[in-house]
Amino acid sequence: MSSSDENEQSRLRRRSFLIGSGAVVATSMFGAVPAQASPPSAFPDDYDGSDLWLRYEPVADPGLLARYRAALGAIVVENATRTKVHRHTANLSMAPGSTEHLVRSTLEAARDELVRGLGGLLGRPVPVQGGFPGRAVVVGTPDSSPLVRRLVPAGDLAPLGADGYLIRSLSRGGHRSIVIAGNTDLAALYGTFAFLRRLQAQHPIADLDISSVPRINRRYLNYWETERLYAGNDPAGTGGLNGETGAIFDFFATGASAALNLPVILDRYLVAARAMASVGINGITINNVNANSFYLTPAAIEQEAALADALRPYGIKLAVSINYAAPTDARFAPDTLTREQLDPYSAEFRGWWTRRARMLQAAIPDFMGFTVKANSEGQPGPQDLGYDHGDGANGMAAAVAPLGMRIFWRTFVYNADVDEDRLKRAYLEFGPIDEEPQPDGTTGRFAGNVFLQTKNGPLDYQPREPANPLFGRMEHTKQAIELQITQEYTGQNTMLCYLGPLWEEVLKSDTYATGEDGRLLDKRLVGHVVDGTAQGHPDSAIVGVANFGNADNLTGHHFAQANLYAFGRLAWDWTLDARGIAEDWVRLTWSNRDFAVRTIVAMMLGSREALVSYQTPLGVAHQFRSSDHYGPAPGERLARDDWSPVYYNRADRAGLGYDRSPTGSGFTAQYFPVLAARYAGIETVPENLLMWFHHVPWDRRMRSGRIFWDELVYRYQTGVHYVAWMRRAWDSLEPHVDARRFAEVKAKLAAHEADAGDWRDTCVRYWQEFNGRAVPTDGPLSIRITVGGRTVGGFDAGAPSFAIPVAAGASPKITKVVPADPAARCEVLAQARGVPGRAVVRVTAKSSFGPILKDYVFDLVPGTS
Repeated sequence: MSSSDENEQSRLRRRSFLIGSGAVVATSMFGAVPAQASPPSAFPDDYDGSDLWLRYEPVADPGLLARYRAALGAIVVENATRTKVHRHTANLSMAPGSTEHLVRSTLEAARDELVRGLGGLLGRPVPVQGGFPGRAVVVGTPDSSPLVRRLVPAGDLAPLGADGYLIRSLSRGGHRSIVIAGNTDLAALYGTFAFLRRLQAQHPIADLDISSVPRINRRYLNYWETERLYAGNDPAGTGGLNGETGAIFDFFATGASAALNLPVILDRYLVAARAMASVGINGITINNVNANSFYLTPAAIEQEAALADALRPYGIKLAVSINYAAPTDARFAPDTLTREQLDPYSAEFRGWWTRRARMLQAAIPDFMGFTVKANSEGQPGPQDLGYDHGDGANGMAAAVAPLGMRIFWRTFVYNADVDEDRLKRAYLEFGPIDEEPQPDGTTGRFAGNVFLQTKNGPLDYQPREPANPLFGRMEHTKQAIELQITQEYTGQNTMLCYLGPLWEEVLKSDTYATGEDGRLLDKRLVGHVVDGTAQGHPDSAIVGVANFGNADNLTGHHFAQANLYAFGRLAWDWTLDARGIAEDWVRLTWSNRDFAVRTIVAMMLGSREALVSYQTPLGVAHQFRSSDHYGPAPGERLARDDWSPVYYNRADRAGLGYDRSPTGSGFTAQYFPVLAARYAGIETVPENLLMWFHHVPWDRRMRSGRIFWDELVYRYQTGVHYVAWMRRAWDSLEPHVDARRFAEVKAKLAAHEADAGDWRDTCVRYWQEFNGRAVPTDGPLSIRITVGGRTVGGFDAGAPSFAIPVAAGASPKITKVVPADPAARCEVLAQARGVPGRAVVRVTAKSSFGPILKDYVFDLVPGTS
């Protein structure tokens, strides 16, 4: 680019040059930019995100701050330290230089959070007092607090159960107060966080009468400390520095960090505990499901006990993932078994697991139990000795049942001998066990303390999958849904992808489950199955594969924090909507300024659909390269078919997609009849699931009127254009966001856009090898331009730039831009001052899931006359 072109582009960016059809002010795509300069960000410019959504910056609105200060004058938490939680570790201590602190009771945690939160939000200390002062926030239970017992009728608390809370404005004897109460100390802590969340989001606190009860009892994280770690503090995010492994909890640190290993407690453990409690998460399995039996050794148990001690005041209980064949591990000698003794019905097998569970319970009295990945991806299991998953799960369940523990047995199995179609295999293995008649007249063989832990979809955490058919079909067995918070297939620590819409889509999916009479159940959404109301299960569970690490921001990407937050909020109440959760998180984490909130929420809400569009549009699944599950590899063929992208895309000259209809693999039959019929027909299946169930001809006419090939490319392009818009939207937020986090997200978005383009281009080129078709040029932001007296169009949206010949003597100025979409907006950002020269045209429009943007770069070159 010549210097004159650069000067012209700079000038035009200060004063947009708008011409031609569809030209309007482009800033409308980012919301109304405030006319006056905004005040500086509420967060310090060097803030690193390490407080997650729990950084209580002062309320910036003077009027609101005055109202909050007038209402909140004291903190009353009676008997806050009376009921101390169990502590196993003598002299439990924080690492030198820590800023967090250990607490001994749950009400102490609630009191300290109020001191921290109100002091920060109000910009001045709020004293902890006794008695019943005016303008008090009173926290407690009827057991801990005579004030709560006096102020809140017992009948109002009874429906709240063990975890539910109420927040109520009261006026008694001239005292105006706010009472946060529950039946347990933990419920009072949950209410405390909910109240602070309300202040952080700058909601009114007058005349409060709020109550909330979780829909799901067990709201757990599974933490994979090795694989799928994207939040380490090394440059890639997949490991650690200075001897740490990158995991959030230090068990194995060496060198300079060896002194940080548990039982030493680090600040980040308590930040994570507070964050988990703030959204109601109440348990964590601390290691990968491809389990290292180290976590069952006496040394590890002592470390785990220290961690449990630190997390216990926040209601976080511990579990570990185990290897089914752990009893054969020489580390447990002389208490070891032979392979033959792994018989799940044998006294030796059950006795070994009982002994190990007792060791854990002796150090961790509230230890939850074990998560098991068995006979899956090389892990050992009961099938190695001729038994099935029911035998294995029940054998372990019997070993720990006397201790009050539970077994979470994963259904992620896909033995190739079961069926050619990987998606059918889990139900074919687990379904018959659920339907098996029992001697006592009941149905289903799984023990009462077994949860089957089932991924949301039938494959493996894809950006979009149909709901797993096991939900609803396993009516006699308790099921926990497993969602992946760490973004293995959804952009890892590079791509901004808010997963709330994905999980909302799944949890609100209709299973069309029927009862014994064949009639549709009244409560039959996936969420109803998970919370137990669909089929009458009294216990319930939801599990999220966590995205913690030792990175400064704990999640590897500032926006990945939103996924942890959204999981917790949906685990508490799956009927919430992803938009509302996103808005709350933005207000807690970034800003309460309307422009910033609108822009960031808009970026988040379309981000998952954009990712689907540029990675796996129209249901073409699992096109990821095997080395890291990040980039595209549609042509990759591996030694095992069902790990290969080609197994799923089935690309050929005729079309694309896997036929799972009744004339294909028959997978559709695993759904209840209404869905089975819908998915079986290529005319009736939702188009966003099309290739999950059908091999689609390249020239099939789609509902848009485009043929399938054109629609497929259109989707790829739309996804990339959305990411381009996100980059420019984020740029518009620079005055509103603290400097460090702004720069870090900006850099991530640049890589995101490049990688999204790579997905589009790699996949489109590969499909062309089979269909021989040209890339359509009538994409979502296609245009024609008039320059030098000629009208030119047909631009490939994937090309970085376009050479436009200009005849000698003709003007290089673009005089007209005509978008194919009449509603699109066109803006000339730069004109060429001569030939050769460069012009830039920005086109923006609305897609079905949000704004999209394309900057066309035109290189004006000498042409032949």
